[in-house]
Amino acid sequence: MKKMIILTGPQGAGNHLWSKIFSLHPDVFGWKTLLDNYWEAHRFSEPFCEYWKDPSKLKNFDWSTHDYFFTSISVPLGIASAGTKWFPNVSEFTKEVESLGIETKVLVIGRDQNILRNQQIRLREESTIRHLLDQIPNIKNPTYLSYELLYLYKQEYLKSLDIGIPIAWYDNRIYDILKEDANEKYIKYVDHNPLDNCNKTAINIKERP
Repeated sequence: MKKMIILTGPQGAGNHLWSKIFSLHPDVFGWKTLLDNYWEAHRFSEPFCEYWKDPSKLKNFDWSTHDYFFTSISVPLGIASAGTKWFPNVSEFTKEVESLGIETKVLVIGRDQNILRNQQIRLREESTIRHLLDQIPNIKNPTYLSYELLYLYKQEYLKSLDIGIPIAWYDNRIYDILKEDANEKYIKYVDHNPLDNCNKTAINIKERP
């Protein structure tokens, strides 16, 4: 049976990063042009972008070329002040794909909530995490992916994933994709924390200092 992986998550959670990784395998119909560019606009370049706007058009898509398909979307997409903010419906898209006899699996990506909030306010002028959280209850059996685990364990983490499509964890381009961790610019060194002495002395404390 043909299978489609549907990747979603909050804005700024690493949609482009994961899209590159899951599009690497030659047997997967994915966002191949993104592999040649550091960044591309989803609304213009993602192979299924027009179908996210109107999932009923999926019946016109040529499904004969591959057995494995990959698509991605953030919720929401765009920026309110620019007039581009809209709300893709992951459940509706999933049901439309399944009506065509294609098996689906939804992956939900995550990133540190503080970093997400700061990134969204900087770029989107507001925190938009709530919009994705509103859709989670309607998503059937999602698998959650971690931005932090990907960077910590890299290929070993990718090898552990069982999502129903082949993953090119062995591809040398993985090194370039994961070369720079975008979390780093949000992290600053902490000189001292009240719990430091507890760890050094192994003395129990009743309450957090």
